[in-house]
Amino acid sequence: MPIATIDGLRIHFEQFDAEPEERRRVLFVHGTGCNASLWLPTMEHLAAAGHSSVAIDLPGHGESEGLGFRGVADYASFVGRLADALGWASYSVAGHSLGGGVALAVALYHSKPLDGLILVDTGARLRVHPAILRNAYAAAAGEERDAPSNPQLGYAETTQPAVIDEIAALRAHESADVTYRDWIADDSCDFMSRLRDIRVPAIAICGAEDGLTPVKYHEHFRDHLPNCSLEVIPDAGHWPYFEQPTAFRAALLGFLDG
Repeated sequence: MPIATIDGLRIHFEQFDAEPEERRRVLFVHGTGCNASLWLPTMEHLAAAGHSSVAIDLPGHGESEGLGFRGVADYASFVGRLADALGWASYSVAGHSLGGGVALAVALYHSKPLDGLILVDTGARLRVHPAILRNAYAAAAGEERDAPSNPQLGYAETTQPAVIDEIAALRAHESADVTYRDWIADDSCDFMSRLRDIRVPAIAICGAEDGLTPVKYHEHFRDHLPNCSLEVIPDAGHWPYFEQPTAFRAALLGFLDG
């Protein structure tokens, strides 16, 4: 099991090496209440296309030690230092949802080796609905939630229940305490005034039916983040790399190969 020790914490990551020769390196960052395993099918596809990749379990998630954080900059420090520990001279960082906020923080605070930025169903500002925060707090405290969760929330209307169940299973063992901290990290994330300072080549990829971080968030990236293109994935919601993996991988490889 690949492990790096960062700030005294054992940080787990998944790794796929390129076959047969390495062209680009990508470091994947998961979203709220998630872990590195959600990126594995994408990483395997990239390896076959010649791109090496690593996916981090952020502190407190998956197999990593820690209690999580209430801010994306703290998570970004672990991402940047993992790249250092791997000896990567340059790499692209890809972040989904909360991971997109972390990726923006990496670009701003750990930008020296960065050669690409991949923003997946995320935003420069990630405000969270108060009801979500209340329910996350209740879950962490072992209290009754305001309302039962909607399993279809964030998905396209046509997304199959098997896909939703697969993602739920991969997230099932994440700590409610850490997930609540993640939601606070989302809600406090705001890089609206800093996008102009990020100069690395970038792409924003978004599901056309994403109701959590909608297309307009990604149009903002296209219009205000220098060197940023936009790909909207039809028939996908907040999880296009699971809902429409072929279209998502084509957009990702188009960016990396370009």
